Amino acid sequence: MIKVLLGFICISLASCCSADAPNYQFVKVGKYKLAYACRGPESAKQTVLMVAGMGLDAYSTFKNTFRNAAANDYRICMYDRAGTAKSKYENPKVRPISALADELNGFVEAIGIQKLILAPHSFGGFVARAYAHKYPAKVSGIVFIDSAHESWYEDMKTSMSPDAWKTMEWIMEWERSKHSFEDFAEASSHSSIYKISETLPVIVLSRGIPHVNIRQTKMRYKDVDAYSDSWDRSQEKLKLIGKNIDSIEMKYASHLYDETDPWVVIEQLERIVGLLD
Repeated sequence: MIKVLLGFICISLASCCSADAPNYQFVKVGKYKLAYACRGPESAKQTVLMVAGMGLDAYSTFKNTFRNAAANDYRICMYDRAGTAKSKYENPKVRPISALADELNGFVEAIGIQKLILAPHSFGGFVARAYAHKYPAKVSGIVFIDSAHESWYEDMKTSMSPDAWKTMEWIMEWERSKHSFEDFAEASSHSSIYKISETLPVIVLSRGIPHVNIRQTKMRYKDVDAYSDSWDRSQEKLKLIGKNIDSIEMKYASHLYDETDPWVVIEQLERIVGLLD
């Protein structure tokens, strides 16, 4: 059941050790040692930073996007939050979303990113929005990749049967207390810390194919539908967080978009880089 979990944590853990993974560099951020990889010219005006979901290493999430992005006119980077993959975190404990945003800021400062385009996936959307709210001058634009919105938690809770919700609570508690030490309920309890500039260029990419791996928990079809439909409604809410937003359906991609259609993301990353140059 551990490998099933939520849509934002169900990439096989074995994939994080792929033999063709990039050569990681390391940077100290406070008491953490964070692993990261970059491609493209260091002199580029814009840097795209990909932010992974809950408990996921960046390479498993973004490997095909990272490999295939042209990165001629921009730099593309990805990093692992403390305690994930190669990033070290001694004595891990649950951290609120604000702490994850501060960790991201420490990373950005440590590697010297000047103009930043955030490209978060799933739970990473919370981290990106909290960061853009707290450090608005550092963010040039955001490309959300089927990213979470805080409305999903309550909508899912009220849409599912009590038994199905107990399964979801078990999954989230496993993440919070045993795996990533990231708290989806806490992250979903905020709105004010996620407010971003209404003029910030934003692209919202949403999955076109339902993500139904949760069915492996033997959840009833009705509840699987509630899980998926409530996520779709949350994507509509995400499209309303600013006034300079374009939204696109990733027609041939489920939540784990990189496995089937990294090209739609690469196209939109290059598009926003072009708009900002």
